[in-house]
Amino acid sequence: FRSIMHIMAEYLDQNEGLSFLDGDKDLFKMLLDAYVDENKFDPAELKALVQKKSFEAAAKIVHRTKGASYQIGAKKIGDMAQTLEDILRSKVQPDASQRSPQEMAALADDFCASYQKCLKEVESARTACHCRA
Repeated sequence: FRSIMHIMAEYLDQNEGLSFLDGDKDLFKMLLDAYVDENKFDPAELKALVQKKSFEAAAKIVHRTKGASYQIGAKKIGDMAQTLEDILRSKVQPDASQRSPQEMAALADDFCASYQKCLKEVESARTACHCRA
């Protein structure tokens, strides 16, 4: 199993992901597959929920993505998800209800754009893992 581990990725740290799994490369490949195929994060859904001020429902979506991201070593997107979730769940001030709709839309847009970049890195890593398995 030789992948792109030596290339510094912006979002996915494969070494960190493997360290959580005691170096189990097969399990890591399975988690990468699940992240791409089963993590049902829908940027349009998040944006719509934020626009409707359905902050608790939006927080649940972000929470799921946060957990899946941390599992594979995508700490940057996990940390971004944690920050957004805290805003949505009123754990920090100003919270979602105190921010303008434009600011909340921008936060959701930024998170979604970063998630898409992370997803591309995960897809590349998954392809590299499968090609050399």
